[in-house]
Amino acid sequence: MNLMTHKITLVLIVAMTVMIGTGQSQQSTKEIAPPAPQSQPVNCANPAWPPHAIFAKYPPNTKPGFNSPEEVTALLEKRWSLADIRKFAIPERRHNNLYQNLVLDTPEVWAGRLYCQQKTGFDSIEWYATVENDRAKQHSLKEYSLQARRGKDFWLLEIGNPASVQKPPNVEPDSRAPYFVGHK
Repeated sequence: MNLMTHKITLVLIVAMTVMIGTGQSQQSTKEIAPPAPQSQPVNCANPAWPPHAIFAKYPPNTKPGFNSPEEVTALLEKRWSLADIRKFAIPERRHNNLYQNLVLDTPEVWAGRLYCQQKTGFDSIEWYATVENDRAKQHSLKEYSLQARRGKDFWLLEIGNPASVQKPPNVEPDSRAPYFVGHK
């Protein structure tokens, strides 16, 4: 009788496994199906860093300037064309991480993305900025950092401020400079 109980138990286990396995395979097929395409490009999401920043709305729909995140986005899109960013972002000009990016030294920080509703060839083109909070000026950009990312590659396009934007951006700097990785 003991042997008979073991055989029945074994048959029941196999039968249940087949039934459960069949049910799971139908369910898992549905889970594996690719997600429906999304209409908004992924790179329009707010930058992940700095986490406490005030993010620019996109598209900026404002004049270029320094008094809001949207104005800074408009200014940087006017300053750096997509063609200029592509020209800068060659492997030799990837950022050397031994060199410091902009340090956040103000309580208020702004951030945004450029060209986020276009196919750019980059995962993101984003900026962040320190902000002065002066009663006379209200809120105004102090300094900004503009960068582009593609996969593991990172290009620090420029660190600038209201005075530095009076000159055109350096789109083709010497890739032998120590703040670039060069041919590594």
